[in-house]
Amino acid sequence: MNSKVRFVCPNMIDCLVSEWGPWSECDTTCGTGMMSRTRIIEQKPQNGGKHCPSLVQKRGCQGLKCHNHHDRKVLRETALLLPANLSKSRHENDTSDIRRNLRLRYKNAFKHNRGNEYCIEYEVIKATKACHRDKTYSALAEGDRVVVRCDLEALHEDTSATGATTATEISNNSIQDDDGNAEGEPHHKHERKPKFRCRGEGLTGRSTRFTSLALPSCRGKWMRVTAKQLKKCSSAEEQFIFV
Repeated sequence: MNSKVRFVCPNMIDCLVSEWGPWSECDTTCGTGMMSRTRIIEQKPQNGGKHCPSLVQKRGCQGLKCHNHHDRKVLRETALLLPANLSKSRHENDTSDIRRNLRLRYKNAFKHNRGNEYCIEYEVIKATKACHRDKTYSALAEGDRVVVRCDLEALHEDTSATGATTATEISNNSIQDDDGNAEGEPHHKHERKPKFRCRGEGLTGRSTRFTSLALPSCRGKWMRVTAKQLKKCSSAEEQFIFV
C-alpha cells in the first residue's frame, strides 16, 4: 500500500512598515540642502512575501539663515527670463531708440554703458515639462548648464548690497574681456557709486528659482556656477536674458 506524503506550504507574509515620521530640519542653514524622514519595519517578510520598501525619503530644501539680510533677499528672488535673441533685437533697434541718445550723452554713466553687461552660468536642477516641450526653452533641462545675460535694461540699483559683490563693483576694472584684460575707466579708490545687479541672479553655489516671462508654466530651480569674478559674454554663448 503506497502512502502519499502531503506537503503544506507555509503562508507568505509581506513586509509591513510604519507611517513616515516627521521631516528633519534642513541640513544647511544657508543655500541648497537636504531634509529627510524615515519609517521602520513592523513585520519582516517571510516565506517569499513582498520585500520591504525604502525606509528613508529625502527632498531638497533651502536654508535661509544666511550671513546677512542681503543674502537672504537674493536667495528668495525668482529670475524672470526671456530668450537671448530678444536682447539682440533691442540692440539692433538702438539707432531708432531714445536709449541710444541717452547712452551717447551719458556714456560714462553705469546704466548707459553696454560694457557693464555680464553673463552668469547656471546648472539646472529642476524644470517643468513645459520647458522640455517648448523648443525655445528646451535648454532648461535637468543637469544642463545655461548662460544668462544681465543687460542694461534688466539692471536695478541694489540698495541692500552691504558687503556683497555687485555689477558695479565688478565693473570697476574687474569685468574682463575674452583675453582676461580688464575693461572700464579708472576711478578714484574712495569714490562711492550706486550698486547694480540683475534681480534673480542668485549667489554662487546656491539654488534659486527661475521662470519664463513669456511661458510662465516653464519654471524650475537652478544653481549658480559662475563665481564673483564675472566675465563679459558673447552673443554666441548666451541663451537667455534677465528681465
